[in-house]
Amino acid sequence: MSLTVRHTFMVTGPDLDTCGQHVRFFLDTTQLVRYDSVEIDPEHSIRGTEPRFQQELDMVLAANQAILAELLGELQQEGCRQIDDLLTLPQGFQSKLLHTVSHLLDGFFGIDSRFFDLDEDSHRLTAKRRRQIKDAPEQCWLIGITARSAAKQGFEKKD
Repeated sequence: MSLTVRHTFMVTGPDLDTCGQHVRFFLDTTQLVRYDSVEIDPEHSIRGTEPRFQQELDMVLAANQAILAELLGELQQEGCRQIDDLLTLPQGFQSKLLHTVSHLLDGFFGIDSRFFDLDEDSHRLTAKRRRQIKDAPEQCWLIGITARSAAKQGFEKKD
């Protein structure tokens, strides 16, 4: 089974090529995710000075939030509705859902990440990054990629 995923990275740099190299280096060296191929998507790679930058940024940030909400909904359907429920959370599908939620909150990149700030190790915009976008937008880039893997990574629900 093959897996195709789209990610958007926030990267600081002078141009698309340099920022694309930063993204490729990160993906080549991270131990959390392995892809067989990574393609930079020029249509979804946008410099901070471009008019559509904020719209694209808002869209990928919202995509992360939607995934987070979906995972939390699944966790609730599995019976975890309060913090105390974590004390008896079964190991397996439910704990893997919690693990993925934690990664989206704590800054570990994964296949569920739609937006990831490479410089800040974050799935959100930090105050520092917001200032940088405002003060030096020419140095801020959104780098869109399409990644493929021959074997599906992640987990599936087992009944």
